[in-house]
Amino acid sequence: MAAAAASPHSAASILRFTYQLGRSIYIPLTSRCNSVPLPVTRGPGFALNSDVVDVLRNVRMIENSPGWMNGAFSDESSGRTDSSVHKVAFPEYDLPLVTSLYNYQDEIKSAASTSAATSNNNSNDGNNIQSMKRIHIQEDSIQPSIEMLVDQVAAHLEHDLDIHEVCIAGEGEPTLRMDALLAIARTVQSFNQQQQQNDQQSRKQIKFRLITNGLCYSIPHLGYSNNNSNKILLPKLRYTMLRDLIDAGVSRLSVALNTANRHEYDVLMQPACYTGGGRILTDDDTGGGGGTNANTSDTTTNASSSSPYPPMMPGTAHDLICEFIMDATKLGMDVEITGVDRPEIDKVEMERLARLLLSVAPKNKKGRVGRRSVVRWRPYFE
Repeated sequence: MAAAAASPHSAASILRFTYQLGRSIYIPLTSRCNSVPLPVTRGPGFALNSDVVDVLRNVRMIENSPGWMNGAFSDESSGRTDSSVHKVAFPEYDLPLVTSLYNYQDEIKSAASTSAATSNNNSNDGNNIQSMKRIHIQEDSIQPSIEMLVDQVAAHLEHDLDIHEVCIAGEGEPTLRMDALLAIARTVQSFNQQQQQNDQQSRKQIKFRLITNGLCYSIPHLGYSNNNSNKILLPKLRYTMLRDLIDAGVSRLSVALNTANRHEYDVLMQPACYTGGGRILTDDDTGGGGGTNANTSDTTTNASSSSPYPPMMPGTAHDLICEFIMDATKLGMDVEITGVDRPEIDKVEMERLARLLLSVAPKNKKGRVGRRSVVRWRPYFE
């Protein structure tokens, strides 16, 4: 007998969208990116645990392949006969780079209905995690849905007592999807507050870390969806997103600067960006713009010729990352600057620039500047 067609949510519920490394939970929000994905920068020989690759594939399939709704896909790990975890090569990344995940020409939902939904959610102030985790959910149009991601994170927090950190990471750029990022951060924040209220001293507060390429200032509407009340933002107000992150409990950032040379950055990372945050693309921009493929050698953004916003001038992407790092550091966030230890990278200049960017930290937040190395160098795999 043929199985009945499953709803998108039920069909996707069999898939895992989180993975665990040590005592940390990792959540990939999207498979799409506005530069060469960070795992790709680690080199052709870079390998990951098989369970990590399973999760990344799940996110890629559900976000980009319509067949998942008809049961065409399932969690690869569910069919294994053993629980062994082994290293496998990072899957080839063949998705075009984008500037945004959203079409801002769509009709925007009324603020009144959004406010009413938020009010109804907040009226349930039960002490169990099932009520806590749904307070801040406001869906966007992307899969996996925010609700599914929050459900899986909340399940980890409830059952895994050894978890000490939640980390937003993956092959895509998480700041392209700010609504989901903030919803998960607020879920962790609510969980921490609940632990304090219940006076459970035996469990430490869960830390929250964001791993990013730092290009969030170049994303139209700063990565907020149509449904977000902060959607109308001007470039001069773009560090408002940092305030939102801090308010949601995000205090730690890991930013991939990768080089001190702004033009070398364009070659290495191929940023698919427009100048400044808060820009709105036209209907003629496909998939949010940015048609550059991560597997090509073209280092320029293939923007739509009809777009009123030209691609950024060479070197501007690197400038925006430096500005983002300094803004976050000034606000007291714990910023870790990372790079890939490639032979052509001038590590001395990279360390010098990183020390300069972090020197704007408040006096009580000078910890990283005083270290011998202020850059976390990740190995490159030939």
